[in-house]
Amino acid sequence: MTKIRNILIVPDKFKGSVGAAGVADALEVAVRRHLVGGADAQIVKLPMADGGDGSMEVVETALAGSCHRVLVDTFDALMRPIQAPLLLFDGNRQAFIEMAKVCGLAMLRPEERNPEKTTTYGLGVLLAAAIRRGCRRIVVGIGGSATNDGGEGLFDALGLERTSRSTRSALIQCDSERVQITVACDVDNPLLGPNGATMVYGPQKGADAPMLERLERRMERFAAEAGLDTALPGGGAAGGVGAALHKLGAELVPGWQLFGEMTGLEQKIAQADAILTGEGRFDAQSLDGKLISGILALSKKYKKKPVVVCGQNRLPASVWKKAGIADVYSLLEVEPDFGRCMTETKALLAGSRTLVAGCDEAGRGCLAGPVFAAAVILPEGFNHPLLNDSKQLTEAQRDELRPVIEREALAWAVTAVDAEEIDRINILNASIEGMKRSLDKLSLKPDLVLVDGNRFSTWPGAPAHTVVKGDATVQAIAAASVLAKTHRDAYMRTLAREFPQYGWDRNMAYPTEEHRQAIRQYGITPYHRRSFNLLGNETATLLF
Repeated sequence: MTKIRNILIVPDKFKGSVGAAGVADALEVAVRRHLVGGADAQIVKLPMADGGDGSMEVVETALAGSCHRVLVDTFDALMRPIQAPLLLFDGNRQAFIEMAKVCGLAMLRPEERNPEKTTTYGLGVLLAAAIRRGCRRIVVGIGGSATNDGGEGLFDALGLERTSRSTRSALIQCDSERVQITVACDVDNPLLGPNGATMVYGPQKGADAPMLERLERRMERFAAEAGLDTALPGGGAAGGVGAALHKLGAELVPGWQLFGEMTGLEQKIAQADAILTGEGRFDAQSLDGKLISGILALSKKYKKKPVVVCGQNRLPASVWKKAGIADVYSLLEVEPDFGRCMTETKALLAGSRTLVAGCDEAGRGCLAGPVFAAAVILPEGFNHPLLNDSKQLTEAQRDELRPVIEREALAWAVTAVDAEEIDRINILNASIEGMKRSLDKLSLKPDLVLVDGNRFSTWPGAPAHTVVKGDATVQAIAAASVLAKTHRDAYMRTLAREFPQYGWDRNMAYPTEEHRQAIRQYGITPYHRRSFNLLGNETATLLF
């Protein structure tokens, strides 16, 4: 039986609603609820980050108790006194700093966001505290900042002169031993210009158009004064902190790469049968340096295609398919109210309030008879040891499953599209039409439709996704597969009593040699699909 056994769940946070660990927990629940064999699957949860909010928690999880936090007196982005955490490990020789926890955007109320006033001074205080404690390597995650000062406040806190020749020598010396700084950076924007720190990220930090111009001029002056590299990829991260720390000798590393190395991400991807990732908003930046882009790079190496779950999807299918993603599921598809989507994220991710209908067909490759299609909504917690793709089951197993599914399903429907309509609209369209009619007949309206295969048009009742080999991996699709097959087999046995010479009670009208020999001898019936190649190069005659 074909079942997904090893599943890697490796999400980022859903910013503003659920952290990465909570997302991973919720997705595990969804997998165990909806996948064939999900209850017994080996699931590895690897909450991840890219240097922004929640990165410290990811590091703590990766270090599995061999680290500890200390609180440092410092200042937030508006120079208000706060205590911010410094994560120490490796016998206090290494430290991790999350910029979002000292001068982060989420720490300010919307009306407080003003990048002409915010400063990186508090980050400099925290960095100095790590050096004083004897740390020889300091990793700084710089995503999620509220600042756009090019690191000017950071330099002030470290007591650095703003001239290019004195900046380097004032820091990174402690007891004559050099301190190594590594920056976890989630973007590759330069410091200045239309794709730079100010113009791209200033608006989300509170800047209007006139302020953007003033901030850009200020950044130009400070960059010249401090000798910052204005073309450095990632230099524009965190309002220029990337360029400032690079000036101090720091190495800028993609956040996903840094955390991936700490958590063994590549090995886990290599071992996984399926990879599930996601983040709050899936957009062009997701494919340009953020966590999902890193997962895609590693997945391609092992010829795998991850599935993305997000709150909001801003990319067309043509883009994410070309990038190597199997499918993208958006919570806004299921819950179009943005407010509820934000407040009920975990429940939506877990599928606890989502009615999922599975669809499949039977008889698509037959020479005669209708194609049957089924739609099934299973209850939460449904599980049966036999449930799988109907083609992987014996006739006795399918017959055992059919009454169980029909009795326990929240809703189910089976419809047939006859040979005449198949000939008129073709078998693919007939199969899709049959599944739509079955969905229309359901007594409950599903929130999400999952269809076996890779071809399906839209259904007005709910968002629909195709799942390749879904009849072997998704419970609701497998159940629909069983119903479609058993209902069609029963129908063909009835037809076999009318036309016993074709053996339809045995071959169910599939193109077996027995069936084709009967066509040669007896001709075709009104139930045969005349648009099909019934006898290869031979001509079939009509019985009626």
